[in-house]
Amino acid sequence: MSAQPIPLRSAAEPTPDERITAVEAAIDYLNLPTARPPIVRDDAVHVVVADGEQFAAWVFNLGGDVNRAPALDGASLWTLRTETPQRRDGSTVRILVHVALVHDEFAPAEFRGSVSA
Repeated sequence: MSAQPIPLRSAAEPTPDERITAVEAAIDYLNLPTARPPIVRDDAVHVVVADGEQFAAWVFNLGGDVNRAPALDGASLWTLRTETPQRRDGSTVRILVHVALVHDEFAPAEFRGSVSA
């Protein structure tokens, strides 16, 4: 009989449950709006918001990089690439916040000019 070592997980790689818990804690603590429950994927935890004002709340509270996809049929998907505040172990969880906006719909001036398309 041979013994196999138990793999150790580093604190920088939280499990999916830990990632969703970290994002839900940030949502609750910062009172951030969502249109539906967050979705955990390998790349990040995805959050969908309902409109530009809700999107602006995320930008204001967590900062990050805003990307606007090319318009298709008069609308485009805006994505905020951000992360949770640092946890006790120093790690963060990547968050992608998405909103679909119709052309010329409200988009806060704070990120309108600094968006990458």
